[in-house]
Amino acid sequence: MGRTGESTDTSGGESPDAVDYRDLMRAFRRAYRYADAEQFAAVVGEGFEWHNHWFPASDPVPTGNVLHGIEEMVAELERRGRDWTDLEYEDYSERYAPRFVTQTFSIAGSDRGRPFAAAVVDLYTLNADDLIVMKDTYWKYPVG
Repeated sequence: MGRTGESTDTSGGESPDAVDYRDLMRAFRRAYRYADAEQFAAVVGEGFEWHNHWFPASDPVPTGNVLHGIEEMVAELERRGRDWTDLEYEDYSERYAPRFVTQTFSIAGSDRGRPFAAAVVDLYTLNADDLIVMKDTYWKYPVG
């Protein structure tokens, strides 16, 4: 799915090794939106991990909740579908490098009635087959 092509980087410094993972990421976002394990299987590689921005309060080493595989990712997305409401996404941007994708956006909504807002960075690592094997998620909460 990754192919040589025009990067979405608007810096004008196009590299000869530019890659284009738009098709891969469009398919990932579609699977994500619908929490669809079958669609994820087409874009996620063996050993997939999602390093989340949050961790359970009971975790003795609070380094972020790590989900392993499609089944755990789908369970988390289903939980969010039940608990998160009034979601708004803004300022979506995506950048590509060989075997690496960076997404940035802002999110706002409610989690079981409690409002939240954050600036988000998602980092995706791809394997040699251009399948996603790791997603690292970072949230920066507004100050004040």
